[in-house]
Amino acid sequence: MRVLGVRCSNKDYSYAVLEGGRSAPVLVASASHLYPKGYSTPETLKWLLQEMESLNNQHSVTHWAIKGAEPMAAKGQIYASRVECEAMVSLSAANRGSSNVVRKVKPTIAKDLGLPGKASSLTDKLDKSLLPGLFSMPDKEFEAVVVAWSELV
Repeated sequence: MRVLGVRCSNKDYSYAVLEGGRSAPVLVASASHLYPKGYSTPETLKWLLQEMESLNNQHSVTHWAIKGAEPMAAKGQIYASRVECEAMVSLSAANRGSSNVVRKVKPTIAKDLGLPGKASSLTDKLDKSLLPGLFSMPDKEFEAVVVAWSELV
């Protein structure tokens, strides 16, 4: 199983591709990219869909995980923009004939990784030795990694 974890915002996206299992995850690739400047919303969404489809093809992705907005951030135009971008992840999976897409928030990610169901568990209690370099990643990339990791079996 290859999982693509994605963390979208209204200005950029971060992704991580993982394989292996929860007890022995392997980070295949991860990065963050800004959306192109000067694009209209439809042009940005089209660009992002092409990015997701390229990642799917390049890494033979079979499962997708989206780091969703926390409940307190789930309002306003910035949230609406983020949800539109997250929809491109689901559309890219559907274009591959799959419906293996989940959307999770930090407490759920922590719980699925066998930690207490609190957002702080991801930084305080996660075994840092399983993925070297994880805690030095930018926050959004870290979130893309842990959401993908939480979907490994």
